[in-house]
Amino acid sequence: MSSEGAKGREPASYQALLDENRALKDEIQSLRVRLGNAEELKRAIREGDLDALVIHRPEGELIFTLDSADRAYRALVETMNEGTATLACDGTILYCNRHFAELLRMPPQAIVSTSIYRFIAPENMITFKALLKHEMGNREVNLLTEEGESMPVYMSISSLQVEGSPNAWCLVITDITECKRAEKTLKLKLEELARSNAELEQFAYVSSHDLQEPLRMISSYLQLLQRRYQGKLDDKADKYIYFAVDGASRMQNLINDLLEFSRVATRAREPEPTDCESVLNQVLSNLDLYIKENKAAISHDPLPEIIADNTQLTQIFQNLIVNGIKFHSEEAPKIHVSADKKEGEWVFSVKDNGTGIDPQYSEKIFEVFKRLHNKEDYPGTGIGLSICKKIVERHGGHIWVESELGKGSTFYFTLPINSGEASKANF
Repeated sequence: MSSEGAKGREPASYQALLDENRALKDEIQSLRVRLGNAEELKRAIREGDLDALVIHRPEGELIFTLDSADRAYRALVETMNEGTATLACDGTILYCNRHFAELLRMPPQAIVSTSIYRFIAPENMITFKALLKHEMGNREVNLLTEEGESMPVYMSISSLQVEGSPNAWCLVITDITECKRAEKTLKLKLEELARSNAELEQFAYVSSHDLQEPLRMISSYLQLLQRRYQGKLDDKADKYIYFAVDGASRMQNLINDLLEFSRVATRAREPEPTDCESVLNQVLSNLDLYIKENKAAISHDPLPEIIADNTQLTQIFQNLIVNGIKFHSEEAPKIHVSADKKEGEWVFSVKDNGTGIDPQYSEKIFEVFKRLHNKEDYPGTGIGLSICKKIVERHGGHIWVESELGKGSTFYFTLPINSGEASKANF
């Protein structure tokens, strides 16, 4: 009974062996095909039919290939003026162009297969990792060259999604060393200019202030001489005395105006909420007699509240309105003040119907002591518009004029809407 059972099991064991043998043959055949493919791949790489990068790792080799159809693209990349590289998902550099290697002062073969983290400056490591995390973006970072020298670059990163391949990144860098050097030079020049301007303003203030007393003494004695001896000497003596007194008076006016000009910076106040309509009403009150004498009509649109130096804003309106009245045509002076909000700033305008200005002098009139008329026709030193310009620029704005001879003038000036912008201006 037992022998019959044993004989019955033998055919089953033999069949199992046959099945196992058949499976082994199939596996061997599969391995032969894969080996053949591998040999063909190695031959293609060796003979240059296929571009590839082989990275040796303890856990095995990683092979990255590029189809030959991409060679034209690579030729383009190689001639770029920017450095570019392709990174594997772990930061391994799979490819870099000639300019990338030149920036790092290394041959391309020494860069490829190394980690990009080797070349990122420690202080920028967090920034760089954040770029990789977001898979797209650009930042200014410092790279380390072969000698360990830090080099500023503008870096752009984008993710590469290729079907059948692990995620990778495309890295483009632009050397901004010269740009940074120019920025540093410009900053030093601006600081030097600011110091020079501050010294000039202080010099102008001190000079004009210290000249007041001796000039006042000269003017007083000249006027005394005029009162006592005018008409008692000959005509030439009277003329000489007149010229001396007139010259001293004009010098006094120039010094007073120069002192006023310097005070735009030396006696300025911090900007604060300022109601422009209240300021304009104060100006009209100050000029009430002058307005009535010249039969001038002053009108205005609703004006905003801004952040400004109240006193200096008063100076701007007063100088522009006085000019509009002084340089009037045969008609009675008409002046209109308005303000419009445009792109983060208020644009104020003061329009008159006066004699107008030749457009070729539209910039010259804002220079210190520049006059377009002789003092006999229009009194003054020509510093009023210079003061307006300095005040407006101190507030972070700009001023200009649009005019034609015989057609009146419109003076425009801008002031920032944002209080933060005003506070960051030249206060």
